Amino acid sequence: MRIVWSRHARERFFERSLIYGIHLGEADQNILKQKVKEKQKDGTIKTIFKALDYFFTVIKEETKKQINVVSIWESNEREVGLWKKKK
Repeated sequence: MRIVWSRHARERFFERSLIYGIHLGEADQNILKQKVKEKQKDGTIKTIFKALDYFFTVIKEETKKQINVVSIWESNEREVGLWKKKK
């Protein structure tokens, strides 16, 4: 499956990569795994993942062939709690 990052999401990711030392390949793998995902009312999907010792949340749109990453941010406590429950 192909992963495409919107311009906004790519810029936000690269800011975080400088701060936390995470790599795009690592983020892509976690997004594909979709260990914790939650459907949103607007049809997008929220995916929560852990990279190194940090938690991130991604909003994405999916088709059978492609994942379009719309945004990424540091997970809040509720999102981290969801990830820990599904672990």
